[in-house]
Amino acid sequence: MNGISDDELINRTLTGDERAFGLLVDKYKKRIYYLALRMTHNHDVADELAQESFVRAYQALNRFKRGLSFYTWIYKICLNLTINFIKREKFTVSTDDFEETTLPDSLITYDSQLEQIISSEQAAVVRMELEKIPSEQKAAFLLKTYEDLSYEQIAEIMECSIGTVMSRLYRARAKLRKALKEYELRKGSNNE
Repeated sequence: MNGISDDELINRTLTGDERAFGLLVDKYKKRIYYLALRMTHNHDVADELAQESFVRAYQALNRFKRGLSFYTWIYKICLNLTINFIKREKFTVSTDDFEETTLPDSLITYDSQLEQIISSEQAAVVRMELEKIPSEQKAAFLLKTYEDLSYEQIAEIMECSIGTVMSRLYRARAKLRKALKEYELRKGSNNE
């Protein structure tokens, strides 16, 4: 923002400049919100998780290690909060949640990114299958696919090894490929 680095904004925040943290929030709030939204498919929950992520980051800012990426750190906070929420609430998403009419206009980019890769029918299959896979695999897949993060960044965010990230991605992709293959088989048999 305006040429001010994240480190400078953190330093200013720690010396009492509350507006500086607001600039960090403004810089990353959409990306954090969309991470939570992709995991939960619920606007209100995603909004709360994003806000809570920034509250926790602000409260722990004095423990932030200089030289590390604030972006990666806030993602880690949001991802952990979201995974814990999903586990705690045993959060499930019905297929009705994927109707276009229930999604806010701001989600157009999420759907259009997915549909650039595959057809809209296949996109619905992928979204439904994502809800069935373990949250750690889902998170790795979303961070790689939608955020285009490196294996190293994902490993840092998820607090695991690069090998674990690769394994989670492999498993998630295999499950999604299997679901798409089954969909194509069903579609083919219905057309006969």
